[in-house]
Amino acid sequence: MPPDGTPTTKRATILDVAAAAGVSRQTVTRAMNDMGDINAVTKQRVLDVSARLGYRPSRFARSLVVRHKTRALGLIVASFRNPYFTEIAGDMLTAAAARGWQVVIASSESGDEIGALRLLSNQVDVFVGHIALPEAELIEIVGGIPVVLLESPCTLPGVHCVEVDIRAGMQDAIEQLRRKGARTIGMIDSGYSLRFSSTYVPSPRRGYFEELAGGDLDGAIVVGEESMAGGGRAFTELMQARPDIDTVLVFNDVMAIGAVQASHVLGIAVPQQVRIVGIDGLALGEAVTPTLTTLSIDRQALVSNALDIVDELDAAHFAKTASIRRVTLPRMLWRESA
Repeated sequence: MPPDGTPTTKRATILDVAAAAGVSRQTVTRAMNDMGDINAVTKQRVLDVSARLGYRPSRFARSLVVRHKTRALGLIVASFRNPYFTEIAGDMLTAAAARGWQVVIASSESGDEIGALRLLSNQVDVFVGHIALPEAELIEIVGGIPVVLLESPCTLPGVHCVEVDIRAGMQDAIEQLRRKGARTIGMIDSGYSLRFSSTYVPSPRRGYFEELAGGDLDGAIVVGEESMAGGGRAFTELMQARPDIDTVLVFNDVMAIGAVQASHVLGIAVPQQVRIVGIDGLALGEAVTPTLTTLSIDRQALVSNALDIVDELDAAHFAKTASIRRVTLPRMLWRESA
C-alpha cells in the first residue's frame, strides 16, 4: 500500500516508476542501486516516485546489479511443444552465456504474449523472440525495453529484427524440386490460427507457395494442426483430393514427419511416388524413414545475428534507436524423402 493509504490493485513495477518519473527503465535501475552516470536531481526524483508508488526491486533484479557484468535478456519462446523453438532456445542459451548474458525465458504457448512480456519486464534489459503482436502495441507493452524479433519484419524505433527470407528459400526449393522431376506440387499449411479462433488465417508461407508453385492449385492446398498427427491427417486429405500430386511442401518439419508416417499407412512410396519436404531443418527429421528433406533455417545465424543486435543495443545503453534489421537465407537440406 502506498504512503497515502490508498489500496493498490497490483504491485508497482519498474516501468510504472520510469513512466511517473519521466525517465528510462535503466535510469530507475541506476537510481535504485546507487550507480554512477546519473544526475543527483534525477536520482532523487526517481527515489521519491519509487517511495510514493511503493516500488521494491525484485530480488532477481538486485542480484543482476550486484553481478554487474551480467546483463539480462528476456527470451520469449512461442512453443515448447515444437522442437524448432526449443532448439532455438538451446542455441540462444549457449551463445548468450558465451557473451555474458543471463537469459530469462517465458513462453507464449497459450497465445498470451502480453502476459509473457509483462512477466519478464522487471527483470530484463532487452527482449528477443518470436512475437506476433503488432509493433505499436508491442512498444506500448514493453515500456521502453528494446525488442529483437525473430523471423518477423520491423519498422518502428525500439523494435529490431532478424528476418528469414522464406520466400527466397521456397523459390529455390521449388526450382530445385522441378529440376529433380517434380511436376505437380501441393502444400500442407498450418492451422495454428484455429487454436484461438474459428477463422483460418493462411500463413505467409501459403501465400509464397501460391505465388511460386504455378499449375492447378485447386484442392492442392490443405490445412492441418501443427503436430505429427495433424500433418498425417492433412497428407491423407491431400492425397484423397489430389492423387496426381507428386510433391508435397509442408509448413514445418513436425507436420512433414507426420506426413511421412501417413504415407506408410496409405501405401504410398516416398520419394518414388510422392516427394515430401518440410521447412525448419530439425535434427528430428533424421529419425523418420525415409529421412526428411527440408528447407533448413540456419538457427545459428538467426541466434548470432540477434545477439549481435543485442550487443549493439547494450553499447548504446539501450537507448531507443531506429530499427536494426538483419536477414538470413534458408537452404535446402537434402535427405531421402525428396
